[in-house]
Amino acid sequence: MNYFAHLHIASITNTSWAGNLLGDFPVDVKSLEPDLHQGWRLHQQVDIMVDSHEISLAFRATPRKGRRRFAGIVQDIAMDYWLIQYWDRFSETPLSDFCDEALIGLVKDKHRCPERLESMITSLESHNWLSHLGTIQGVENAILSIMRRWKHGHHLQDFVDELPEIIQQAEDPFLQLYPELLAFVEREF
Repeated sequence: MNYFAHLHIASITNTSWAGNLLGDFPVDVKSLEPDLHQGWRLHQQVDIMVDSHEISLAFRATPRKGRRRFAGIVQDIAMDYWLIQYWDRFSETPLSDFCDEALIGLVKDKHRCPERLESMITSLESHNWLSHLGTIQGVENAILSIMRRWKHGHHLQDFVDELPEIIQQAEDPFLQLYPELLAFVEREF
């Protein structure tokens, strides 16, 4: 799961919005304040559950041009796409209200975040693009952002080239996996 799903889980568990994103950013875990540490820990547990789930393993094993090794990155972003498409199934809060609440929560803790996360939150303040992750262009932008800042990013180009097909391939895995993930989160937190 990517940013949007981690924020949704933060809202369900009443844990730190920023803390739940910290798992995707370099951070000194030992220096985190308790609420941020709890969110970071939840993020780690969610990623472990999703990455090791048979549905994820099958999705990443699907034959395609992109390297299987990097398919999990694209899966996470595609799962956010589908969460937004099926938002009413998983939340009673209107999507625009949720995006506003998430932004408020992130801005509140921005000063306690590492520089890269702080920069991302500043970007959200300028253009709340969270709901845009539910568009093909938003998914492509998210992948391109990773490509620009990651030394192995060029390996994601094949996924961008096949993006509509990959997003479609992620729908059924999302619908099977996300309810299990929410049940896992409720049991663990």
